[in-house]
Amino acid sequence: MIIKIKKFLSRYIYPVFFLLLPIQNKKIFFSSFGWRNYSGNPRRISEELYKLNPKLKYIWCINKDVSVKNLPPYIKRVDNNSLLATFHLYTSKVWIDDSRKTIFFKKRKNQIYFQTWHGTPLKKIEFDAVDKLPNSYLNYALKDSESLDYLLSGNKYSSDIYASAFRIDENKIANVGTPRNDQLCLKIDKEVSLFEKETFKLLFAPTFRNNKADNGQKQLDILGIPYLVKYFESLNKKVEIYLKFHPNVNQSLIKQVEIRDLIKKYSVHLIDNNVSSEDTFLDMDLLITDYSSIFFDFALLNKPIILLNYDEDEYKKERGFYIDLDYLPLPKAKSYQEILAIFEHDRETLIEGPKMLLKKIGNFETGKATNFVTEKILENIER
Repeated sequence: MIIKIKKFLSRYIYPVFFLLLPIQNKKIFFSSFGWRNYSGNPRRISEELYKLNPKLKYIWCINKDVSVKNLPPYIKRVDNNSLLATFHLYTSKVWIDDSRKTIFFKKRKNQIYFQTWHGTPLKKIEFDAVDKLPNSYLNYALKDSESLDYLLSGNKYSSDIYASAFRIDENKIANVGTPRNDQLCLKIDKEVSLFEKETFKLLFAPTFRNNKADNGQKQLDILGIPYLVKYFESLNKKVEIYLKFHPNVNQSLIKQVEIRDLIKKYSVHLIDNNVSSEDTFLDMDLLITDYSSIFFDFALLNKPIILLNYDEDEYKKERGFYIDLDYLPLPKAKSYQEILAIFEHDRETLIEGPKMLLKKIGNFETGKATNFVTEKILENIER
């Protein structure tokens, strides 16, 4: 009940008063992944902007119960749905987010809103998925869309989707790339081929399933860690396996004796949830995922990708896809046996797939997306 009251006050009552206050020209309001983290595009922008102008006020809205490591001392943290968060939201010059804001009152005329979003959409999103989203969310989403000035896009494929999914004019879509991927663009084409390495790192990062039983153990069984290790040992190579699951899945995995034994026996690494995907990617040689849009980002490194689509038909019915996976020029497998067959017989598709994928989606990433945002911000606050 208390939480409901806080939400009601922050969305419908507090703004009425704060809309009367002057906008503070040098205050920037950030949030990421629904106030659940200090991460993603907003983090990248925040840190780069601070280097350019440390005198600005950096406000981050993060849920009170979220533990954040390495939050810079210059950041003022405020709790979501609080009086203070609402005050800063409606008196900041700039808003920066990668998820929807649950607002009833739109931003003010002289405020600027950069919506950076959090990934290239494979699954249907927002107003293209109205049958899967509650009306309450869609009402807030509409206010959010009416408020934004810039929606950043990393490729033409995304831009073609955003106009309808966000219900915005195409001229609000900035085809400049995504800030969190800037660092990936600087590493392209400088890697030794996967099959020339004696030791390589494999990242398994599946998307979350609504049915808890379909996460973790089941996914690892299909991946077949023992068989992957054995196969590469037969080639006199060593594979180091890294796992990046949803935070809730990570916590449940380490409680299972069988999983703990597997992790110990094969020296498998569970990646901490506070480590960003982008930082993780830089150190990896191969990605195996399913329907997570991270493979669009990983492709920027020109490193091999395998899609483990063992439950594609079922998942497609549940979430809906914009494109059929067969359209993507990446090798696909439904079992560890098929993964091994790709290594053995389909190396050309594995190696060439990332380049072909970026060409097919019309890549906009050049490593300059952060610069675009910071320059726009500084132009506006210095007027």
